[in-house]
Amino acid sequence: MTIALGSLAVHIDWIIAKPAIPGWEDIRQSTSGHTFYYIHSGKGVFYCEGEEYEVEGNTFVYLWPGLKLYMKSSEALPLRMTMLFFDCASLIKSEHGWEPPQTIERLNLPFLTPLQQDQAGVISSKFQQLEREWVPGDHVQEVKTKSEWYRLIAELQEIINDRKVRSNEKGIAEVVRWFKSMLDEHFASDTKITKLAQQSGFSPVYLRRCFSARYGCSPKEYLENLRNEHALLRLKHTGDPISQIAIDCGHSDVYQFSKMFKKRNGISPTEYRKLAK
Repeated sequence: MTIALGSLAVHIDWIIAKPAIPGWEDIRQSTSGHTFYYIHSGKGVFYCEGEEYEVEGNTFVYLWPGLKLYMKSSEALPLRMTMLFFDCASLIKSEHGWEPPQTIERLNLPFLTPLQQDQAGVISSKFQQLEREWVPGDHVQEVKTKSEWYRLIAELQEIINDRKVRSNEKGIAEVVRWFKSMLDEHFASDTKITKLAQQSGFSPVYLRRCFSARYGCSPKEYLENLRNEHALLRLKHTGDPISQIAIDCGHSDVYQFSKMFKKRNGISPTEYRKLAK
């Protein structure tokens, strides 16, 4: 479910600091709402859904409703965390008026998000500010706390989106190299560029755009150039029949090959062979 940040309505139940006590152990006491942990410092282990996660300072943790968690802090480097427990819903106003609130089962946030130093400074300061400002039962202070919660959500979403973009950029660079190697290796076969692109996990349109940006031509142009170069070499340096060269360079028949060859080189394969020799 895609959730627009602007439509979120939040009710904060409590905000507390978990002090750095060596070797403390705990479980997630309430699973009925959403929980944020921010680990300011220390090291420890989280056990969740049968998996063990080593955690340390500068890490944001998101627990959605129903998720169980067991925590154990290090003896030498105890965990110091801020915990924020809340409920939230999607509140949308349409042309017909306000729609009924829809409970948010899960926000678009990962379970664990280790932060870089500059990011950690921003997020840590926001959690500490929430600690200072939260006063249960004070309605004026509650408004201020909620406004900081919205800023926090926006900061976290920006960090995570930026990380996804960077990850995609790295991933597409590797896929483009793989795509080129597949064209190099299988130029002689009946290669279907669109089908090959679909195997990459990226959209064919996006992959073609990234390929063109890296190599200066589209995958189709690259493949045609590659086949043409191989045909030129075979015509010049071998006595193989033109029909065989056509097949070996990925063409279905001699007519198609001759038509493509003349379009690219200005002369027919037979004429090129005579001139080359």
